[in-house]
Amino acid sequence: MRNKIQNIQDIEYYDNSIVIADLIKKWTKAKPNNKELLDLQSRFIQMCIYVAGLQNDLAACKIANSDYREQKNEALYNLELIKEDLKEQEI
Repeated sequence: MRNKIQNIQDIEYYDNSIVIADLIKKWTKAKPNNKELLDLQSRFIQMCIYVAGLQNDLAACKIANSDYREQKNEALYNLELIKEDLKEQEI
């Protein structure tokens, strides 16, 4: 589960990305043939895609960990039920 600090960091990242993207767009409109600006634009897009992939991977890992924890707890619960049944049979 995400906490408030992580949510704030995400909002700051997205805000910064929007500001940078708008500036790059404005500059490339002003100088559409500038190779450095076009390279900057391309690299910025690649960076944003990479970060989005990292965020998706983190979310998938958290879901998987939650599923594993749930399976472990269910197995422990079933083990306790089996132990109780064995105790009852011994009596």
